Amino acid sequence: MTAVPGGAARTAALDALCLGLLTAAVRDERLAGWEDRWSPAPVRGGRAVRTWRAVGAAGSAPVAWTVVAVRCALPPHRHGPGGRLVPAAVLAAAGTGRRLLSRAVDRPRPPAEERRTRVHGASFPSRHTMTALVAWALALEDRRAAAGICCAVAAARLALRAHRPADVLGGWLFGRTCLALTDLARRAPQADRARLRTRRPGPGAWGPPWR
Repeated sequence: MTAVPGGAARTAALDALCLGLLTAAVRDERLAGWEDRWSPAPVRGGRAVRTWRAVGAAGSAPVAWTVVAVRCALPPHRHGPGGRLVPAAVLAAAGTGRRLLSRAVDRPRPPAEERRTRVHGASFPSRHTMTALVAWALALEDRRAAAGICCAVAAARLALRAHRPADVLGGWLFGRTCLALTDLARRAPQADRARLRTRRPGPGAWGPPWR
């Protein structure tokens, strides 16, 4: 039986539960109507639009894969043999999972006349928000810095009316769930090795029975 750190397991379970509840909620069309009524007006002015697009680009696929590729090119540190490709594998798996969930929910985007940027696919969960959190957390190995970048990207997607609030919240929760599962996968072997060391008998522990 594998010993898994309880903190990481609880985090993964809680994030997945919150994501599941939010996914069920966004299927109700009344939530979208409420979000549209209470969401701030889309940003106006060419300079403001360009600024928000530049901020949101931190969660785009080209930027995300660039920073993760740089991380993969650096020494693997604690990931061990083959760990150099772990960040790329995690980002690819997260993107695939988000795409499947997005197709299953198929939530419409905000009205086209309000959008200030091009969009692709369904609205929930936000691809840019999820990608920003996962990619920058893997690249920087600093969850707080990645969360800050993620919040900036989420704000940009809202300002450009590419998403509604529940979409960016869903992207954040999906990213957190992916990172928590990554922590579980990394720490489980370490926990097993630590448990084996504590159970290993010391020198002379198995002496002759007549001693």
